[in-house]
Amino acid sequence: MNRQILSSGTIVCSAILIYGWTQSPASEASDYACKKQVAKAGSSNASQQLSGAEKHCLPKAVIATSSNPEPLFNLQWSQGDRDKLPNTMENLYSNLLEKAQALASREQFGQAITTIAGIPKNSRHYEIAQQLQEDWSKELLRQATLQCQQAQVKVAISMLQLIPENSQFHDRALELKQRWSQEAKWLNRAIAAEKVGEWQEAIDAIKSLEGSLMYNSLLVQELLQQAVTKLYEPDQTLLQIATADLPTIQPSDMTSPATASK
Repeated sequence: MNRQILSSGTIVCSAILIYGWTQSPASEASDYACKKQVAKAGSSNASQQLSGAEKHCLPKAVIATSSNPEPLFNLQWSQGDRDKLPNTMENLYSNLLEKAQALASREQFGQAITTIAGIPKNSRHYEIAQQLQEDWSKELLRQATLQCQQAQVKVAISMLQLIPENSQFHDRALELKQRWSQEAKWLNRAIAAEKVGEWQEAIDAIKSLEGSLMYNSLLVQELLQQAVTKLYEPDQTLLQIATADLPTIQPSDMTSPATASK
């Protein structure tokens, strides 16, 4: 029974010592003293000595581990080192930012966004890249709205498609894209009706655009004016038929009241 207790005690304390050695080399002296105390536990009062040895070893092992934060610090430092990008990569991203800003200065906002879209989160240029993407996305939305007001729907929708998915303006861009695409169908219907002289159909299609951005555009208003004029313009053939049986008044028959009194 004493041998089993001694053996178990030796294993427990040895495991504690091994753990302590991996955490702090400074604890080797106290660990050696602990091993000597356990070795003396072969006498008849092995249980009492073993209990004392465990009480003696365990606190020192724990204290040695907790009082030496250097291994944990080194682990955190090495992890941060691994996440940090090399200077060559950071220089590349810096050049991409400069190129994108040059494109934006020429109002090529879609290309500017695409240029810096690949800058990763662990780059020191990531935050500025994200802010620039938001600024340029907002500008794309503004310019697309102006194009729609001029009935340039295709151009407007193409600008909306350049806004990236991670932008806060992306959902708004999707909403406008769906609305403008539907309104473009009414505009195309009005144009097609105008080409074949279906003026009432053209007017009805244009009425469907009331309240939209493109309704007050020059294109739509010219279509509407032409359709209304043509619709209510007298038909020349019908006019000739209606006036065919009317008597023809000669100029000599048109005598003024003053001449007749003489």
